[in-house]
Amino acid sequence: MDTMDNRKRHTGASAYRQKLGEMLRSINLLTQEQVERALLLQKEQGTKFGDAVIRLGFLTKDDINWALSTQLNIPYIPPLELRNAIDPASVLLLPYEFARKHVVLAISMVLNALNIAIADPLNASAIEDIRRITDKEINVSVSDEAAILDMIEAFYNDIPALVTGPQERGIASQIKSGIHDVIKDIGPGFETVVYKNAVCRAFEGRTTKNVNMPLHYRDAEVGSYLIDILIDGSIGVLFSDSSIDEDHIQSVVKMSGLKELILVKVPGHPPAE
Repeated sequence: MDTMDNRKRHTGASAYRQKLGEMLRSINLLTQEQVERALLLQKEQGTKFGDAVIRLGFLTKDDINWALSTQLNIPYIPPLELRNAIDPASVLLLPYEFARKHVVLAISMVLNALNIAIADPLNASAIEDIRRITDKEINVSVSDEAAILDMIEAFYNDIPALVTGPQERGIASQIKSGIHDVIKDIGPGFETVVYKNAVCRAFEGRTTKNVNMPLHYRDAEVGSYLIDILIDGSIGVLFSDSSIDEDHIQSVVKMSGLKELILVKVPGHPPAE
Protein backbone atom coordinates (compact mmCIF):
# COMPACT_ATOMS: atom_id res chain seq x y z
CA MET A 1 0.00 0.00 0.00
CA ASP A 2 1.14 3.57 -0.66
CA THR A 3 2.07 5.94 2.12
CA MET A 4 -0.38 8.70 2.96
CA ASP A 5 1.92 11.33 1.42
CA ASN A 6 2.04 9.39 -1.84
CA ARG A 7 -1.74 8.94 -1.89
CA LYS A 8 -2.29 12.66 -1.26
CA ARG A 9 0.00 13.45 -4.17
CA HIS A 10 -1.91 11.12 -6.47
CA THR A 11 -5.21 12.84 -5.67
CA GLY A 12 -3.84 16.29 -6.52
CA ALA A 13 -5.40 18.20 -9.39
CA SER A 14 -2.39 17.82 -11.72
CA ALA A 15 -2.68 14.02 -11.70
CA TYR A 16 -6.23 14.19 -13.04
CA ARG A 17 -5.85 16.63 -15.92
CA GLN A 18 -4.91 13.80 -18.27
CA LYS A 19 -7.96 12.29 -19.93
CA LEU A 20 -8.45 8.54 -19.93
CA GLY A 21 -8.08 8.33 -23.70
CA GLU A 22 -4.82 10.25 -23.63
CA MET A 23 -3.52 8.04 -20.84
CA LEU A 24 -4.39 4.80 -22.65
CA ARG A 25 -2.83 6.08 -25.86
CA SER A 26 0.32 7.25 -24.08
CA ILE A 27 1.01 3.73 -22.78
CA ASN A 28 0.17 2.15 -26.15
CA LEU A 29 -2.99 0.39 -25.05
CA LEU A 30 -4.93 2.35 -27.66
CA THR A 31 -3.99 3.90 -30.99
CA GLN A 32 -5.06 7.42 -31.89
CA GLU A 33 -7.56 5.96 -34.36
CA GLN A 34 -9.08 3.80 -31.63
CA VAL A 35 -9.34 6.79 -29.30
CA GLU A 36 -11.17 8.76 -31.98
CA ARG A 37 -13.56 5.87 -32.69
CA ALA A 38 -14.31 5.49 -28.99
CA LEU A 39 -14.91 9.24 -28.66
CA LEU A 40 -17.34 9.10 -31.60
CA LEU A 41 -19.25 6.18 -30.05
CA GLN A 42 -19.26 7.98 -26.70
CA LYS A 43 -20.85 11.02 -28.34
CA GLU A 44 -23.36 9.00 -30.38
CA GLN A 45 -24.59 6.82 -27.50
CA GLY A 46 -24.03 9.16 -24.57
CA THR A 47 -21.89 6.59 -22.81
CA LYS A 48 -18.65 6.83 -20.86
CA PHE A 49 -15.37 6.71 -22.75
CA GLY A 50 -14.26 3.53 -20.97
CA ASP A 51 -17.55 1.83 -21.78
CA ALA A 52 -17.17 2.83 -25.43
CA VAL A 53 -13.68 1.31 -25.55
CA ILE A 54 -15.02 -1.93 -24.07
CA ARG A 55 -18.01 -2.06 -26.44
CA LEU A 56 -15.69 -1.65 -29.40
CA GLY A 57 -13.64 -4.59 -28.13
CA PHE A 58 -10.41 -2.60 -27.85
CA LEU A 59 -9.86 -3.30 -24.13
CA THR A 60 -11.47 -5.09 -21.19
CA LYS A 61 -12.50 -3.57 -17.86
CA ASP A 62 -9.49 -5.22 -16.27
CA ASP A 63 -7.21 -3.57 -18.85
CA ILE A 64 -8.59 -0.13 -18.01
CA ASN A 65 -8.49 -0.66 -14.25
CA TRP A 66 -4.91 -1.91 -14.51
CA ALA A 67 -3.93 1.15 -16.53
CA LEU A 68 -5.52 3.55 -14.05
CA SER A 69 -3.92 1.80 -11.10
CA THR A 70 -0.49 1.69 -12.75
CA GLN A 71 -0.40 5.17 -14.24
CA LEU A 72 -1.80 6.93 -11.16
CA ASN A 73 0.17 4.67 -8.82
CA ILE A 74 -2.88 3.85 -6.72
CA PRO A 75 -4.07 0.45 -5.45
CA TYR A 76 -6.52 -1.65 -7.43
CA ILE A 77 -9.09 -3.61 -5.40
CA PRO A 78 -10.40 -6.62 -7.36
CA PRO A 79 -14.18 -7.18 -7.14
CA LEU A 80 -13.81 -10.38 -5.11
CA GLU A 81 -11.75 -8.53 -2.48
CA LEU A 82 -13.89 -5.40 -2.25
CA ARG A 83 -16.41 -6.67 0.32
CA ASN A 84 -13.68 -7.77 2.72
CA ALA A 85 -12.04 -4.33 2.50
CA ILE A 86 -15.16 -2.46 3.67
CA ASP A 87 -15.80 -1.24 7.20
CA PRO A 88 -19.61 -0.77 7.36
CA ALA A 89 -19.32 2.20 9.74
CA SER A 90 -17.18 4.06 7.20
CA VAL A 91 -19.70 3.59 4.38
CA LEU A 92 -22.09 6.05 6.03
CA LEU A 93 -19.59 8.89 5.78
CA LEU A 94 -20.87 9.44 2.24
CA PRO A 95 -24.56 10.00 1.37
CA TYR A 96 -26.18 7.22 -0.64
CA GLU A 97 -27.10 9.41 -3.63
CA PHE A 98 -23.58 10.83 -3.80
CA ALA A 99 -22.06 7.35 -3.65
CA ARG A 100 -24.30 6.10 -6.48
CA LYS A 101 -23.80 9.17 -8.64
CA HIS A 102 -20.01 9.02 -8.48
CA VAL A 103 -19.71 5.22 -8.07
CA VAL A 104 -17.62 5.49 -4.93
CA LEU A 105 -17.50 3.75 -1.55
CA ALA A 106 -15.97 4.96 1.69
CA ILE A 107 -14.34 1.70 2.76
CA SER A 108 -12.27 2.35 5.90
CA MET A 109 -10.61 4.93 8.14
CA VAL A 110 -6.92 5.15 9.07
CA LEU A 111 -6.33 7.92 11.61
CA ASN A 112 -7.75 11.05 9.93
CA ALA A 113 -7.59 9.59 6.42
CA LEU A 114 -10.53 8.02 4.61
CA ASN A 115 -9.88 5.18 2.19
CA ILE A 116 -12.23 5.15 -0.79
CA ALA A 117 -12.80 2.83 -3.74
CA ILE A 118 -13.91 4.67 -6.87
CA ALA A 119 -14.58 3.53 -10.42
CA ASP A 120 -13.16 6.73 -11.95
CA PRO A 121 -10.09 7.99 -10.07
CA LEU A 122 -9.76 10.72 -12.71
CA ASN A 123 -12.90 12.36 -11.25
CA ALA A 124 -11.02 15.04 -9.34
CA SER A 125 -14.12 17.09 -8.50
CA ALA A 126 -15.84 14.12 -6.82
CA ILE A 127 -12.73 13.34 -4.77
CA GLU A 128 -12.50 16.97 -3.69
CA ASP A 129 -16.18 16.89 -2.71
CA ILE A 130 -15.50 13.82 -0.57
CA ARG A 131 -12.68 15.66 1.16
CA ARG A 132 -15.03 18.60 1.78
CA ILE A 133 -17.94 16.44 2.97
CA THR A 134 -15.90 14.34 5.38
CA ASP A 135 -13.23 16.88 6.34
CA LYS A 136 -10.62 14.14 6.00
CA GLU A 137 -7.62 13.34 3.85
CA ILE A 138 -8.59 10.96 1.05
CA ASN A 139 -6.72 7.80 0.03
CA VAL A 140 -7.86 6.65 -3.40
CA SER A 141 -8.13 3.10 -4.75
CA VAL A 142 -9.74 2.03 -8.01
CA SER A 143 -12.19 -0.84 -8.34
CA ASP A 144 -14.71 -2.23 -10.80
CA GLU A 145 -17.81 -0.07 -11.38
CA ALA A 146 -20.31 -2.93 -11.21
CA ALA A 147 -18.73 -4.27 -8.03
CA ILE A 148 -18.87 -0.87 -6.33
CA LEU A 149 -22.52 -0.39 -7.29
CA ASP A 150 -23.37 -3.85 -5.97
CA MET A 151 -21.64 -3.07 -2.66
CA ILE A 152 -23.43 0.30 -2.42
CA GLU A 153 -26.81 -1.42 -2.64
CA ALA A 154 -25.79 -4.21 -0.28
CA PHE A 155 -24.39 -1.98 2.47
CA TYR A 156 -26.75 1.00 2.34
CA ASN A 157 -29.80 -1.27 2.27
CA ASP A 158 -28.51 -2.97 5.41
CA ILE A 159 -28.22 0.31 7.31
CA PRO A 160 -31.38 1.43 9.15
CA ALA A 161 -30.13 4.93 9.90
CA LEU A 162 -30.45 7.03 6.75
CA VAL A 163 -29.37 10.63 6.51
CA THR A 164 -30.77 13.45 4.43
CA GLY A 165 -29.44 16.99 4.42
CA PRO A 166 -28.61 19.59 1.77
CA GLN A 167 -25.41 20.92 3.38
CA GLU A 168 -23.78 17.78 4.76
CA ARG A 169 -20.32 18.41 6.28
CA GLY A 170 -17.76 16.63 8.41
CA ILE A 171 -19.48 16.97 11.79
CA ALA A 172 -22.80 15.70 10.39
CA SER A 173 -21.00 12.72 8.90
CA GLN A 174 -19.46 11.93 12.29
CA ILE A 175 -22.84 12.19 14.02
CA LYS A 176 -24.40 10.02 11.33
CA SER A 177 -21.73 7.39 11.85
CA GLY A 178 -22.31 7.55 15.61
CA ILE A 179 -26.05 7.01 15.17
CA HIS A 180 -25.36 4.05 12.92
CA ASP A 181 -23.10 2.55 15.61
CA VAL A 182 -25.86 2.96 18.22
CA ILE A 183 -28.44 1.14 16.11
CA LYS A 184 -25.95 -1.53 15.11
CA ASP A 185 -25.00 -2.13 18.78
CA ILE A 186 -28.63 -2.39 19.92
CA GLY A 187 -29.89 -4.39 16.98
CA PRO A 188 -33.28 -4.29 15.21
CA GLY A 189 -36.80 -4.77 16.59
CA PHE A 190 -37.11 -2.21 19.41
CA GLU A 191 -39.52 0.69 19.71
CA THR A 192 -38.24 4.00 18.38
CA VAL A 193 -37.97 5.51 21.86
CA VAL A 194 -35.25 2.97 22.72
CA TYR A 195 -33.06 4.14 19.84
CA LYS A 196 -33.85 7.77 20.62
CA ASN A 197 -32.75 7.41 24.24
CA ALA A 198 -29.66 5.46 23.22
CA VAL A 199 -28.60 8.17 20.77
CA CYS A 200 -28.94 10.75 23.54
CA ARG A 201 -26.78 8.55 25.75
CA ALA A 202 -24.14 8.18 23.03
CA PHE A 203 -23.97 11.97 22.59
CA GLU A 204 -24.41 12.75 26.28
CA GLY A 205 -23.86 16.39 27.15
CA ARG A 206 -24.45 17.49 23.57
CA THR A 207 -28.17 16.78 23.15
CA THR A 208 -31.56 18.29 23.92
CA LYS A 209 -34.74 16.23 23.47
CA ASN A 210 -38.02 17.30 21.88
CA VAL A 211 -37.13 20.78 20.67
CA ASN A 212 -39.71 22.96 18.90
CA MET A 213 -37.65 24.77 16.27
CA PRO A 214 -39.17 28.10 15.13
CA LEU A 215 -39.82 28.25 11.39
CA HIS A 216 -39.28 31.51 9.54
CA TYR A 217 -40.46 32.78 6.19
CA ARG A 218 -39.42 36.20 4.90
CA ASP A 219 -38.05 37.14 8.31
CA ALA A 220 -41.31 36.29 10.08
CA GLU A 221 -41.95 33.34 12.38
CA VAL A 222 -44.68 31.21 10.81
CA GLY A 223 -44.72 28.18 13.08
CA SER A 224 -42.53 25.54 14.65
CA TYR A 225 -41.25 22.04 13.93
CA LEU A 226 -40.65 19.35 16.54
CA ILE A 227 -37.14 17.90 16.42
CA ASP A 228 -36.63 14.69 18.38
CA ILE A 229 -33.03 15.47 19.29
CA LEU A 230 -30.93 18.59 18.85
CA ILE A 231 -27.17 17.96 18.88
CA ASP A 232 -24.63 20.74 19.47
CA GLY A 233 -27.47 23.24 19.22
CA SER A 234 -27.51 23.15 15.43
CA ILE A 235 -27.91 19.60 14.10
CA GLY A 236 -31.35 18.03 14.33
CA VAL A 237 -32.19 14.35 14.49
CA LEU A 238 -35.65 13.25 13.42
CA PHE A 239 -37.02 9.73 13.91
CA SER A 240 -39.69 9.16 11.29
CA ASP A 241 -40.97 6.88 8.55
CA SER A 242 -40.27 6.92 4.83
CA SER A 243 -43.13 9.34 4.11
CA ILE A 244 -40.76 12.28 4.71
CA ASP A 245 -38.88 13.05 1.52
CA GLU A 246 -35.67 14.97 0.87
CA ASP A 247 -37.42 18.13 -0.33
CA HIS A 248 -39.27 18.36 2.97
CA ILE A 249 -36.03 17.91 4.92
CA GLN A 250 -34.40 20.68 2.91
CA SER A 251 -37.33 23.00 3.58
CA VAL A 252 -37.13 22.36 7.33
CA VAL A 253 -33.40 23.09 7.32
CA LYS A 254 -33.94 26.31 5.39
CA MET A 255 -36.80 27.60 7.52
CA SER A 256 -35.43 26.53 10.92
CA GLY A 257 -31.84 27.67 10.52
CA LEU A 258 -30.50 24.19 11.38
CA LYS A 259 -27.16 23.29 9.89
CA GLU A 260 -28.35 19.75 9.21
CA LEU A 261 -31.38 17.54 9.78
CA ILE A 262 -30.59 13.86 10.12
CA LEU A 263 -33.48 11.52 9.36
CA VAL A 264 -33.31 8.21 11.21
CA LYS A 265 -35.55 5.41 9.94
CA VAL A 266 -36.01 2.39 12.18
CA PRO A 267 -37.70 -0.35 10.09
CA GLY A 268 -40.97 -1.70 11.38
CA HIS A 269 -41.70 0.96 13.97
CA PRO A 270 -43.49 4.33 13.79
CA PRO A 271 -41.92 7.58 14.95
CA ALA A 272 -41.58 8.13 18.70
CA GLU A 273 -44.37 10.08 20.37
